[in-house]
Amino acid sequence: MTPLALADIAAPGRLRITSPVGIIRCEPVWEFKPYRLMDFLLWCVLDGVGTAWVAGRELVLGPGTCLLLPPGAALTATHDPKRRLRVFYLHADFLDARGRPLDATTLKLPVMPVVVSDLSTLEPLARQVVQGSAADTATGRLRRDLALRLVLLKIDESARAPVTRSDGTKLTAVLLAVRENPGTAWTVPALAASAGLSVSQLARRVRVLTGLSPQEFVIRARIERARRLMEESAMSLEQIAGSLGYTDVYFFHRQFKAVAGVTPGHWRRDLQKSPLSLSPNG
Repeated sequence: MTPLALADIAAPGRLRITSPVGIIRCEPVWEFKPYRLMDFLLWCVLDGVGTAWVAGRELVLGPGTCLLLPPGAALTATHDPKRRLRVFYLHADFLDARGRPLDATTLKLPVMPVVVSDLSTLEPLARQVVQGSAADTATGRLRRDLALRLVLLKIDESARAPVTRSDGTKLTAVLLAVRENPGTAWTVPALAASAGLSVSQLARRVRVLTGLSPQEFVIRARIERARRLMEESAMSLEQIAGSLGYTDVYFFHRQFKAVAGVTPGHWRRDLQKSPLSLSPNG
């Protein structure tokens, strides 16, 4: 039997979530001791940095890093207590067309880790999975399952686009720093110096890794953070703009619209009207 691809399972929704499922900020002294899985584990890092070990491989963890591990795999992980991991996690069974659980030999998983660069899409979907699970209603379960299918398809899509993967160099750390601190007054020469590259080398490498110029990458990180702040906080648009390094709120509005397609005010109003929107407390 030819192993099924992740998209073959995610698209038709042939999956069954088992407990636990959630989003958690790991405690400063946290570590994931060797743990052998009984089912599939999905583990997506939403924030923070750390290191994981799977089958003798050391994996760098940062925002957007996703692990999807099969039954029988063993995971060990630690993190930087000053940059604690915030992780979306769940356990699940993946099923064949007859509803029978698949194993590592019948499901071809992407090579781990997969880095999903679009956190502005990944995190809201993860929160919908968690909220739908907590609701424990037919509507909640449907919302949960649809959101999870989109998460898995996003992982599959990212795995097929190597440009989103980490290259394991100083540049990776620099790009993570931008995502984690988008309000910093980043400049292209400063980014190049931190990565040990010339400005022209930086531009080429960032384009290969992300599909964006360095300046576009910084702008995208700021706008992604702005959307998260609008979703989970009561900060005014002026406060959000200021916290992200914008001295001109109108310039912030223009950049937001260029990236998101709508103004920040319009985006927030749509979020508040959406029946699937979450409260600031999740």
